[in-house]
Amino acid sequence: MISWRCLLFLLLPLFFILKTEASDQLIFRYHECNQMLGNFTGGSAYQINRDTVLEQIYSDQEIDYGFYNFSYGEEPDKVNAIGFCRGDINPEECRGCLKSSATLLVDRCGIQKEAIGYFDLCSLRYSNDSIFGVMETKTSNYFNIKANTRADDAFNQTLLDLLDELKTVAADGDSRKKFAEKSVKVIDESSSSSNTNDTIYGLVQCTPDLSKQECNECLDSAFGGFSRWCMKGCLYLGPSCSVRYDNSSFYKTIVPVTEQPTAAPQPSQTLPPKTNTTSTGKGKGRKLKTAIAIVVAVVVAGILLVGICIYFERRRKRPEYTAEFEGKST
Repeated sequence: MISWRCLLFLLLPLFFILKTEASDQLIFRYHECNQMLGNFTGGSAYQINRDTVLEQIYSDQEIDYGFYNFSYGEEPDKVNAIGFCRGDINPEECRGCLKSSATLLVDRCGIQKEAIGYFDLCSLRYSNDSIFGVMETKTSNYFNIKANTRADDAFNQTLLDLLDELKTVAADGDSRKKFAEKSVKVIDESSSSSNTNDTIYGLVQCTPDLSKQECNECLDSAFGGFSRWCMKGCLYLGPSCSVRYDNSSFYKTIVPVTEQPTAAPQPSQTLPPKTNTTSTGKGKGRKLKTAIAIVVAVVVAGILLVGICIYFERRRKRPEYTAEFEGKST
């Protein structure tokens, strides 16, 4: 019989696997349901149009640059929606994030006609109002990532210089992506030396439907709150732009955008009536292979751990024998 100590030893790796899996989940930071634009009734044309356009966004297999701008339905029940992903994640991650956001928004905002939700990696919004090409900051929020780590003057000055540089790069982006990221060492100008303990990692982006000027204005507005709300790590999430900086790396691998001629931002794509489509299965195939690999690894590790437990249990319970010798006395 395997002892409880051995069982604990066996279960600990599974605990850490589950803990790691949980820590890798998307973080739903913030959402807002706008009651000013009114409500719709359950089962109405507006609800059907909303659900349809959200599904079309996270199911789209053609867009690979993380910006989805779709409309569905006819007035007065037309629904406009924008899905926007962080510029350093791949299309599959983007669609997964938007799908999770759609599920949560529908659940939390119920029958409101307008809503917006933010994950770390994506944002999703829908409305019966026009939202394409409109720079907004009213539903933005700051999240202090390093609340107990105060920044000194050298850090703050380096941060300002970095953000200004990133803003210029992002605003110069095209109609598919306005994004920039970079890391720099903190320099203490008073000693003319690099503070090797601090590196600032920065990331900024605007929705690509904004003009260069609008992107600059949105980011300037975001930067203005950092000194008040944030320390050595901060996340700003808004409808039209987002910013993050930290003294530890948070980047993902940047996926190149498929080369296409640069064009002016296009109005919302009005989707055709919904039809049943069959998935190619490529994404599912990758997920299945990953799942099989994880299961095999866990099973093999489990068998090894059980074998080790049984081995040590048998050694522990093995009776000890004392050798007895017969001899002649002299």
